[in-house]
Amino acid sequence: MELFTVSIPSAQLKELESLTELLKCEMGDLHTSSSRITLDTFRTDKIAGVTCTGLLPEFQLKVHGQDVWKRAASAVAEYILAIKEGALIRALIAKEKHVEDADRNKIEAYCYQLLNGYEDHGSPEVRRRRKSKVSKALQLYLEEHTVLNVDGFIRFRLESYMTELREVVDYAIDEYVLERQYQEFISLLKYFVYIQDTKIPMAHLMHKGCHEFTLLDEQWQPIEPSHVVDGMVVEMIDCDMEMEDMIVSTLINVSPGHIVIHTRDPESQVIKTIQQIFEARVHVCVYCTSCDPYLTSNWKSQDLVP
Repeated sequence: MELFTVSIPSAQLKELESLTELLKCEMGDLHTSSSRITLDTFRTDKIAGVTCTGLLPEFQLKVHGQDVWKRAASAVAEYILAIKEGALIRALIAKEKHVEDADRNKIEAYCYQLLNGYEDHGSPEVRRRRKSKVSKALQLYLEEHTVLNVDGFIRFRLESYMTELREVVDYAIDEYVLERQYQEFISLLKYFVYIQDTKIPMAHLMHKGCHEFTLLDEQWQPIEPSHVVDGMVVEMIDCDMEMEDMIVSTLINVSPGHIVIHTRDPESQVIKTIQQIFEARVHVCVYCTSCDPYLTSNWKSQDLVP
């Protein structure tokens, strides 16, 4: 009794082998020496696939059917996510005409991070949920049909899955463009630093926590914030970082030969940004007797905030 055939048009041999291994793994005890089913592969110039056959009388449709379809659906879902998803993402990125060829690989890599939870992006649960959604759709289909064309199924039956991929691609492109603009902005600020002569020997930047800063000169006297750099107004990178941008532009404007950043949070983004811009001029101090009176009380009071 033929239970189902999964076909993959124009498939490479490796794709067929991957699909077959996933089906065998999922079928497990049903596909053994005392098997109730067999899995047979076929391949031509235009199409390849796997046919699952129930062996009578051991195989009983009413008893084993649901289990077979569920396992097959899980295997094909894994095949779609592991093998087909990359090509689908590349095709979606290729449709974005404003994306330059040199940027496509980086955007694709970021999509994988979001979809699979790599490198602190996304979550493995995101992938499990996506696979579960695809698997359920496949199981419903296999319960009513004996022939499954994977490409056709993706195109016509997985609209919500494709919508999710499009949203991920759109988000990845937006984030990539913002990051590129940010890096270009950082490069511009580094250029300002490079072309300016040193105006003061040293500046002390007191990072009191969150968005609160105090800028002092080498005599520990306050330097008033400014957002003007050689007559040019530096645009704010983000409205939520207005104070940070003002501090950065003031540092560029006064052009210190050396900057000591006093902070209890050296990993904060603004500290890293200042280090990017001023590079070797920056020294980060996490504690010294000079900054202790400025910072300790602030950070203790923050710790008390629920």
